[in-house]
Amino acid sequence: MNLTRIGGALLAAALPFAVTGVASASTSTSLTLTLSSPDGVEEVVELECDPPGGSHPNAKSACVELHMAQGDFDKLADHQPSASCTMEYRPLTAEARGTWHGNPADWRHEFGNDCTLRAATGSVFRF
Repeated sequence: MNLTRIGGALLAAALPFAVTGVASASTSTSLTLTLSSPDGVEEVVELECDPPGGSHPNAKSACVELHMAQGDFDKLADHQPSASCTMEYRPLTAEARGTWHGNPADWRHEFGNDCTLRAATGSVFRF
């Protein structure tokens, strides 16, 4: 019975350190999102999640959609309603750099026009 008490005491003493270690692990999301066109026009916003914030005008929706896609920008389209876009070619490049739940994020993709960008990325690049 003494061993049980000693084991329990050691566990109780170690628990705050274990919890502190988990709590201090970075799970933050801080992204710089950029939209750029070939003529040099560039829009940049900051997106933070957990809690949603930054300069992104739709931070809460963008964070929810990124969470549903598990932080994979290529999977954002899987969670968007289907859209009909014209074949008009006005390219835009979307970029995301920073961290998603503490992991590095570095994504870049060129879209044929604004409609295809929105259809593929939802509110994440809606700014």
